[in-house]
Amino acid sequence: MTNCRWQNFYLAVVALALVCALMVPVCAAENETSYEWFMRGLNLYNQDKYEESLQAYSKALELNKNDAEAWNNKGIDEGLLGRYDEALVSFKNAVAINDSYAEAWYNMGVIYDYKGYYQTAVQAYKRATQLNPAYQKALVRRNVDTDIVMARSLSCACSDPIILV
Repeated sequence: MTNCRWQNFYLAVVALALVCALMVPVCAAENETSYEWFMRGLNLYNQDKYEESLQAYSKALELNKNDAEAWNNKGIDEGLLGRYDEALVSFKNAVAINDSYAEAWYNMGVIYDYKGYYQTAVQAYKRATQLNPAYQKALVRRNVDTDIVMARSLSCACSDPIILV
């Protein structure tokens, strides 16, 4: 009778250990932080896995909607996947959280360029260069787009002056 009790006890301990082993991954997933998902997204982005990276940033944002960097990086992935309207929403969310985020303003300008909205792109690049005067990429793209906009306005002899600077 004593052996039977010990066997039942050991079986109960083994069963409990199995249940715990199966539950640990579930609990770990529930306890993952926004930062861990952000870093997972960055790692996937660096492997050129943009769809998976986008999913990781989306998960990070489910956990922390006020992460401007996650919004910016999500927008980059969306832009690379050709989802320009979604990318613009992400960049706008990033600058709504942190208006002084020059990189997000620059990225917004790039998307406006892809969509052919050069005057709006100029304004985004202008904001990026106001925030970071040494931001060379933004300055170059701002100048290129300003030339495009000015050439169009001069060639059509429009009566409305364009004020860009």
